Amino acid sequence: MIISSDFQTVVVGFLCHCKDAINFSDNSWIEIEGTITKGEYHGDMPILEITSIKQIEKPNDEYVYPPDDGYIPTSAIL
Repeated sequence: MIISSDFQTVVVGFLCHCKDAINFSDNSWIEIEGTITKGEYHGDMPILEITSIKQIEKPNDEYVYPPDDGYIPTSAIL
């Protein structure tokens, strides 16, 4: 989950493809690496092709927070 700038929780996720995902139980914490590819699911969308997956311990803080004032979006850099 992400905590938005107005401190509301927002669920964010990516459609992932991983043949080994069946080896992990529901509600497991995992760490993944992969490649973003162009896929199709109700139209074009990015899909994360998982190349590495491993189970990890639940983190102390389960949230991702919005960037601070020093954040520079990469889409704005030429």
